[in-house]
Amino acid sequence: MVILPIQKNLEISKEETMIIRYACKDMGLNCPFIVSGDSVEKVVQIALDHVQAKHTQDFNTIESAVQIDVMRKSLERSTRIVAD
Repeated sequence: MVILPIQKNLEISKEETMIIRYACKDMGLNCPFIVSGDSVEKVVQIALDHVQAKHTQDFNTIESAVQIDVMRKSLERSTRIVAD
């Protein structure tokens, strides 16, 4: 398995199956949560829901639209493309 950071305009071979993955450990959290999916948007939304539900003690308040957008961007940067 190869893990690559998300890159814009990444060319993917049709023979390879690519999935998007986020793991809390990629953000330095001591948490086993991992989510995988076929789009960055879906994975980031599930990860954001998890962070808001389970990691309030690890981050400042994530309630305003600006705070949510900042966290969403952080989560996206921690998301990886995984080639099977």
